Amino acid sequence: MSSTSAFRIGSTTFTHSGGRDYNEDAIGQCEAFGAVQLFLLADGAGGQGGGDVASRTAIDAAKTVFMGLPVFSPDTLQLCIEKADEAVTQKQKNEPRLAHMASTFVAVMINYERRQALLGNLGDSRCYIFRGDRVIAQSYDHSLVQRFVDAGLYPVDKLRQHPRRNVLYASLGANAERISPYITKTPIELQTGDAVMLCSDGVWELLEDQVLCELNRTSETLEIWASRLQQLVQTRMPSGHDNFSAILVRVLANEQDESGDELSTVIPVMWGYAPQS
Repeated sequence: MSSTSAFRIGSTTFTHSGGRDYNEDAIGQCEAFGAVQLFLLADGAGGQGGGDVASRTAIDAAKTVFMGLPVFSPDTLQLCIEKADEAVTQKQKNEPRLAHMASTFVAVMINYERRQALLGNLGDSRCYIFRGDRVIAQSYDHSLVQRFVDAGLYPVDKLRQHPRRNVLYASLGANAERISPYITKTPIELQTGDAVMLCSDGVWELLEDQVLCELNRTSETLEIWASRLQQLVQTRMPSGHDNFSAILVRVLANEQDESGDELSTVIPVMWGYAPQS
């Protein structure tokens, strides 16, 4: 069993090349002792043969750390990100062709028994926790435009329209300022019906937060949510749009999933395409 009868989660994933001929996003998931689960997403940069290596290296390194120290704590999440950064940096040094690769990183750790979540990130891949029609927790963008917003120099509601919105000042393998990752120090209390979305910027830069909330709230199942989300991104994406990927998680009430069947945690499914409308 992957959780107690009073607290269960379902999840699904997709990753898509968007308007490009290669995919630099990577996703992962691992579980320890049927009590704690870690979901991870990384968005690589550096071109084919670079960005994809960075993102996969980051995911693999973080999973290794977690399985060796599967403790639900901010320190564990911090260590996962630090070791992911070290792994990417080491590959940069060992392989000259990978010297300029980098990757964002975002993760959420969920404890079934405590009914809590911790989230952390470096870069601009995001984690949202939804409750009803609002966002109750969100990761932090390590981007130039977010710095403008923090300084009161640019309105937050225009962030998605800024021409330099994709410029990062910190990511794995590209962190000259030695910026610490964003980590929630206090666990986020979860309730039945809450939902979590981890996504690359290829998703969130096209869809306002309220749209993301509504897609979750009005989708009866995880599969419907994932399908509608992919379709909307594809409808709005311009030519040559970035890769787009997401991990979708929902907190379920009991030992039945959204279709009424008994389950343990739903194993994420990799989708390489979006259903056509």
